[in-house]
Amino acid sequence: MKNIKTMLLSAAIAGAVCVPVSADDHEGDSDPILSIMELNIKHGHGMQFREAMTTYMACYEENGGEDGWSTWATVDGAANEMWIVSSMNMWAEMDADDPGDEACWPEHASELTSHIANANRSLYKRMGDWSGDAEGYSVVKLHNFRVEDGEAFRGVVGEITEMMKDADYEHMGTWYGSVSQQRWAADYFVVEHFENFAAMDEDRPGPDGIMKDAIGEEGTVEMWDRMDESLADMEPYWNNILRRVDSLSYSPGED
Repeated sequence: MKNIKTMLLSAAIAGAVCVPVSADDHEGDSDPILSIMELNIKHGHGMQFREAMTTYMACYEENGGEDGWSTWATVDGAANEMWIVSSMNMWAEMDADDPGDEACWPEHASELTSHIANANRSLYKRMGDWSGDAEGYSVVKLHNFRVEDGEAFRGVVGEITEMMKDADYEHMGTWYGSVSQQRWAADYFVVEHFENFAAMDEDRPGPDGIMKDAIGEEGTVEMWDRMDESLADMEPYWNNILRRVDSLSYSPGED
């Protein structure tokens, strides 16, 4: 038997649970699709990449760029890794022309990409019914899951969701389910939000504490065992910590 339970408990998962996108009849039509572009910056090219990105952003804004994004730097894991995150409400948005991109990408693409070792894009849909409404955060922790038995996973996480709602848990995470199905990528992940790094020192009860209050210690252990059994044998869980890079993030219309 896999022993993921200990990792899940110590991770203090953000207190929401999800249902797979492909099988969830509660999925909201208005839930956005998240695009995550993971960039590995060449060793020693960090400053040059930032400068090239800043130049591109200035051009993009000047030419009426319509898309927004946030940029995040990894705190753990591979060095010099950045994530550029954007969202869209409908797939049709990918067909739309972007005047800023059309004007600036041909001119600045070569300089920008010359500092990137490799890139990978993944797509996820927000699971609105299982997510909170976090705001005012600059640090996030992603808890990633690969699922083997979707039906069993849906059952156990549905029960946990109800406990979190009943307890009015204040640190609800934001859940996403994969729509791109890449090999070894997470099937689902939940974002745990922090105002800053100091907030990570706060003593939060997490779902484990909430469940112990609701169903007792023995029932909580059984619940984690059920979740454990629903996960994949290989790479069932991992987490990432990232911090927002405001200087490389862009929102149309912001001063």
